[in-house]
Amino acid sequence: MIETISSIFSFISGKYEANPHWDHWPFGPGYGDFWASITKMLFVAAILGVIIIFLRVLFGPNGKFRDPDLDREAAEMREKALAQLEEDLKSGKISEIDYKFKKKRIML
Repeated sequence: MIETISSIFSFISGKYEANPHWDHWPFGPGYGDFWASITKMLFVAAILGVIIIFLRVLFGPNGKFRDPDLDREAAEMREKALAQLEEDLKSGKISEIDYKFKKKRIML
């Protein structure tokens, strides 16, 4: 029984010690000089940046696949917040300076 368990353990550890071919993606293990490592990191960052920009264009503000309800809800919330802010200004709860700063933050 113990021999079976130890043989299973040695089989599993042998499998994990033999690294697969894709273990060193992209461009090898990365034990080169400084610029080779930096270039690899920049390459991966560029790919991620392109993906992020692509998704931002498609689904961001005024995007082709953006749900129009999101923009409508945002406009309604902005109008409600501005109405509450003006009401606070008229009742004297906030000062004119606070009103300007909060209005600028809401309009972003």
